[in-house]
Amino acid sequence: MAQDWVSSPLGPINFESTEQGLVRIGWGEVLRQDPEDPIIVITRKWISNYFEGMNNNLPIFDERELTNFQRNVLIYLRDKTRIGETITYAELATAAGHPNASRAVGSVMAMNPWPILVPCHRVVRGDGIIGNYSGLGGTETKTRLLIHEGNQFDENGKLVY
Repeated sequence: MAQDWVSSPLGPINFESTEQGLVRIGWGEVLRQDPEDPIIVITRKWISNYFEGMNNNLPIFDERELTNFQRNVLIYLRDKTRIGETITYAELATAAGHPNASRAVGSVMAMNPWPILVPCHRVVRGDGIIGNYSGLGGTETKTRLLIHEGNQFDENGKLVY
């Protein structure tokens, strides 16, 4: 196991990897263990570059703990949504092959082991309200991430499409 953390505009963000890939992203400082592990180095660079407005390659993810449904939802979200875009829970459910599973998609977003890298903050309600966020700071953090990516909100706090 390797782990490290970086400072960000949201506070410290930590990450942990195994030989199979990135296991999780979390909030707060952790004891650094093998900070030069290749997955850790790629993750640290990705997070720093994200907040500087640059893109780079994602690390390999350790997906062994995911169900097929969770994997389908998270991989679609990771691979098909871009900075500045949002997708509704219902659209994501349909795209993942389960058109009636928008609530289940919400549960997947709540357990997402790789927030920011797998951008659960881009998943919003169909009415333009951003919905919940399980990361530190809740909806305030989700709003900050969406604004960082260039999204705008109206006077009622709804996303402007």
